[in-house]
Amino acid sequence: CFVVTLYDNGKPVYVDVDDYYSDGTKDAQRRPTLMSIYERAYGKHFGFQDLTDGGWPEEDAMEVSTGTDAHHVDTWGSEPGWFGWTSPIEDHKYDDSEWKDIKDSVENGKPVVGLTNGDFSDDGTVNAASDTNGDGKIDTKNPGSNGEAPDEEGKYRLVGGDYDHDPKTKKSSHAYTVVDIDDEYVTLRNPWGWNDTPNDGRKGGGLIRITREDYEKHFAHTSIG
Repeated sequence: CFVVTLYDNGKPVYVDVDDYYSDGTKDAQRRPTLMSIYERAYGKHFGFQDLTDGGWPEEDAMEVSTGTDAHHVDTWGSEPGWFGWTSPIEDHKYDDSEWKDIKDSVENGKPVVGLTNGDFSDDGTVNAASDTNGDGKIDTKNPGSNGEAPDEEGKYRLVGGDYDHDPKTKKSSHAYTVVDIDDEYVTLRNPWGWNDTPNDGRKGGGLIRITREDYEKHFAHTSIG
């Protein structure tokens, strides 16, 4: 049995969990994950089946699991319209203030989560680096702290869009944790614990480093705790 600490209007509550939803959150192999436990705790206490009921899932999850207020930034901009009005447009761009918000929040240890609800016309394929030497970080120039070769770059496939290539299922989105960011790259952690390659292989644990441009294209919504 797990005892999960949640926050109801900022006040801690403790929920016993000894099962999970059969049709709830699972990894690509249909196995329960840590989020399955939180999802069940959320359902038992608040009466919803999963964290996606009633709002942006990452913000709900952050506020309930950490007790802190959450906000988000997104890639929706605007363009001029008639009579001085502006119209919203998806331009797949975070402005400078939004990038600063993301970067400062990561550096200050706040939870930051990106959602893959952006442009997946390329099937989510990106040039990226992952933790191929298994030392818990990404460094493509120097040997790993475990003495293994530097991490490798290659083609990877982000989870989202028509992920399972099944016309009977809806387009999917997936939440990655943002763990590091610099002027060129965003480093993410896939909660599944691996990253997919275009040929249906798996590599490099859960860490993956992509360019800022690819983050803007594929991650249209970033929640910050």
